[in-house]
Amino acid sequence: MFSKGRLLAGGVVLFALVCLVSTFDFSRGRVPQTSSPLISDVLAATTARECGRDATEVVARHLPPGIEQAAAEKILAAAVIEPPQPWFWTPVNETATSWNGDTLEALRTIKITAFGTNLLRIHMTFGEGKLRRLAAEVVCRFG
Repeated sequence: MFSKGRLLAGGVVLFALVCLVSTFDFSRGRVPQTSSPLISDVLAATTARECGRDATEVVARHLPPGIEQAAAEKILAAAVIEPPQPWFWTPVNETATSWNGDTLEALRTIKITAFGTNLLRIHMTFGEGKLRRLAAEVVCRFG
């Protein structure tokens, strides 16, 4: 027969194993489902550890200088992910677009984990209806 001490130790070990597996799984994040080539390329070029990474070169392939404003907005509107279906946390999917004169700032969620969110921040400046300047970076929010 098992003693109470051995049963308790077995329970603690089992609990620690479950915690380790779930922490490892959810800290990596799940590859989000997306039909956006922009999001797919940014995810392929970055990792979860690269917070503050410049992604201008990757985004410029999809939003080249001189692209019409309407076409750029259409590409941004399609840049969405389908968040994972977790079992112990609620994903936060952030999508925001704000205008300040001729400058557009867009935030798009590119990866969601139990411990934080990776966002793609894009700054675009338009002139005469065409894209003049572009800057993009991957931003991480923890919490």
